[in-house]
Amino acid sequence: MLSKEEAKNLRIEFWTRLEEQMQKIKNPHGSKVNWMSYNTGIKHLYFRMEADENGCRLVIDLQFPDNGIREIFYEQFTEFSNLLEGKLKGLQWLPEFEHSNGKTISRIFTERADCHLFNKDDWDKMHLFLKLNFTKLDEFWTEFGEVFHNLK
Repeated sequence: MLSKEEAKNLRIEFWTRLEEQMQKIKNPHGSKVNWMSYNTGIKHLYFRMEADENGCRLVIDLQFPDNGIREIFYEQFTEFSNLLEGKLKGLQWLPEFEHSNGKTISRIFTERADCHLFNKDDWDKMHLFLKLNFTKLDEFWTEFGEVFHNLK
């Protein structure tokens, strides 16, 4: 069993290594991207990476305070479901998801569950999963993000 401090240090090391790898990746237009704090350009719409004892996930979180607006954005993503699922395998669609912050949000995600954040032997496959899927999500957003911007 890891101490709190050991777990914290492993998390920091995991994300630091991933960030170092991601800094080398540019978007489809050749621009540098801040992958760890990805800017969708839409308040309350987030693309995030998660890693824990249950695996790793790339998530699209719709955290709009207004349920109606959240539903409109979620519906727009479902309109693109074939394109998204062509890029991100095994997508799961949750129109209502209880976030750790206690708020009900909508979440779309893909995950790799056969790995564990605290097992360094799993890090390469976790990093690869997150890098490949985030770059594919960025390709989608580069091509179709304007549709979502027009909903604002």
